[in-house]
Amino acid sequence: MVWVEAGYDYVRCRSCGGIFSNLTESEYARVRHNAWDTDLPSDSALAFYGAARERPYAEFLRRNPPVGNGRLLDVGCGMGFFLDRARSSGWDVHGVDTSPAWVKHANARLGGSARVQCASAEGADLAPGSFALITVWDVIEHIFEPIPFLSHLRTLVAPGGQLFIRTPNIAYGYPVYAARRWVLGHDVELGPTNHVVYFTARTMRDALGRAGLRVGDWWVHVPPQVAPGLAAKNSYACLARALARRSGGRFVLGSDLDVMCAA
Repeated sequence: MVWVEAGYDYVRCRSCGGIFSNLTESEYARVRHNAWDTDLPSDSALAFYGAARERPYAEFLRRNPPVGNGRLLDVGCGMGFFLDRARSSGWDVHGVDTSPAWVKHANARLGGSARVQCASAEGADLAPGSFALITVWDVIEHIFEPIPFLSHLRTLVAPGGQLFIRTPNIAYGYPVYAARRWVLGHDVELGPTNHVVYFTARTMRDALGRAGLRVGDWWVHVPPQVAPGLAAKNSYACLARALARRSGGRFVLGSDLDVMCAA
């Protein structure tokens, strides 16, 4: 057992080292509290998934202009903020999301072009080998079976294409949140009714390998721009980025894991 919260546990797998919530999938469906379960996004959800992510999205797209067939798939695309920016950067954008309400918002944001399907990645109508870039922003931590999920995404990547994953880094999150809770007395949570799996760089590298994917680059993007402490967070992200690159990905200590990989 790693962490206890609201009567639920995070436990460490003795085989892979991953950290999992002890909820069953049916329990999770019953007790989860996610922003995308509401028909009308709150002002805070719109701000967090929109304006707060402008900088990391812009940074990512500057580093990754359209290549190959120019087709981009955003898995768990939410209200389509990233897709809208990617389209402005020249990508031919497509998305999937399991929230009916947020899919409607995404397609409206994209001009009613119905580029977003209301489905899981596995259940969507997507041709194998058809995307030059697949992005998975803050999604895999909600997936009960991450290896099959990654394996399926690998089949959708075009020859020479890439897959990008962003997910919280528990090697950063656990010590920081533990200190805040037990030393400073802050009311913080890791969220077992929200995030069902957490990764370190090592366990993410292992999961990607088991799914037939090769790690290409660890690039620490800045976090969503939410106060307080933005200057400190951005400075830390820059230091963590330099360490990740200088160590060849052996030391990835950003608040998130940002990894680009290929089939």
